[in-house]
Amino acid sequence: MISFEINQSKLRGGQCLPHALVARALAACDAELKPRKDVELSIAFVGEREMRALNKKWRGHDYVTDVLSFETSNEILLCYPQAVRQAKEMKHSTRDELVFLIVHGVLHTFGFDHIDPKDAKKMFPRQTRILTALGVDPRI
Repeated sequence: MISFEINQSKLRGGQCLPHALVARALAACDAELKPRKDVELSIAFVGEREMRALNKKWRGHDYVTDVLSFETSNEILLCYPQAVRQAKEMKHSTRDELVFLIVHGVLHTFGFDHIDPKDAKKMFPRQTRILTALGVDPRI
């Protein structure tokens, strides 16, 4: 079973995700992935400056990214301002973008990747099934 703790201290009021929404997203991930043992995820929001520094340190990319996932520590970091920008560009809600990013991050923490096309063929169908189950357009 996937459980979680979430740190939204960087967000204000209406920016915060309802705990029930995150729990529902993770339950859908759990149903798809069927982990053999209990997994606790740490989900946190970070600012743009911190996300850029972490992206440079861990991936060698000197720019702000939307989500970083760490498989060894079961940690998912989200950048709210980047998610807002992406949601506007793609013409959907910030909430759907954040659910997408959480699901995407969970898959990464479970070892899935999409850099290599062969790996993407394993990851993206799972992502699509999870997002569809949640009522989120998987073409985000």
